[in-house]
Amino acid sequence: MSISEEYKARARRQAENMADDFDPAEAEDFARSHQDKSWHEDFILLYRMITTRGFSLSPRTWAIIAGALAYVILPLDVIPDFLPGVGWMDDIAVLGAAMAAIKGDIERFAQFGNGSDHGQT
Repeated sequence: MSISEEYKARARRQAENMADDFDPAEAEDFARSHQDKSWHEDFILLYRMITTRGFSLSPRTWAIIAGALAYVILPLDVIPDFLPGVGWMDDIAVLGAAMAAIKGDIERFAQFGNGSDHGQT
């Protein structure tokens, strides 16, 4: 099954809109309050990738990361987060898909030093 160009364009627009709504301070607060979640490390990795000074990202990669983080943070989800056992499944899937889409950038970030030697913006 192939994805139509119209569907791809609509998905890109939605990701860009979510990226525009992304608030780094809100992401940091959200991450702190959800440290018990299994996906916390992935969320923090993506957050560090877009906030580490000196690490450059393409607009496409930045939009993927910001869109994924915004999806996890924003209350409007495909599966409401308050549903026990399944509420976070879509959020985890979005983070996983984002990480798969930018695997090369994640590897490059690991070589950059994971932000450990660099300041956050």
